[in-house]
Amino acid sequence: MVNAEPATLAEAVRKVRPDVIQFHGSEAPETIARVRAETGIAVWRAVGVRDAAALEGAARFHGAVDRLLFDAPASSLPGGNGTAFDWSLLRFYQGPTPWGLAGGLTLANVGEAIRVTGAPLVDTSSGVESAQGIKDVDKIAAFCKAARL
Repeated sequence: MVNAEPATLAEAVRKVRPDVIQFHGSEAPETIARVRAETGIAVWRAVGVRDAAALEGAARFHGAVDRLLFDAPASSLPGGNGTAFDWSLLRFYQGPTPWGLAGGLTLANVGEAIRVTGAPLVDTSSGVESAQGIKDVDKIAAFCKAARL
């Protein structure tokens, strides 16, 4: 979700019935915490990582979210740009909130990304597509295998 109005968010939750709601906009920690409390659905907050200050800024979401998702900084889209960031910034990250890694992850680089960051969870989208917006089952399976090695 990206800065969704409450009615839009409620409609999406009603129709999709997600296990997790990812927030990628400028939603305040209090807003995200309220969604979690009202829906009972786990909430994740994507954080664009440009430098170490971004990791420090993520601290404002501790206690409000179930997981932080460290991603490349937003460009033309707030998320899903298929670009990586400097993973070494996460090498020693030990915040209190569970976290995952996103941004430009593919079969070719997911193993290295996990090795460098120690990421306990990885997220990909365009990295497993055969064409824009088309997920490829074989690429998904290969990505999962590479992530487990």
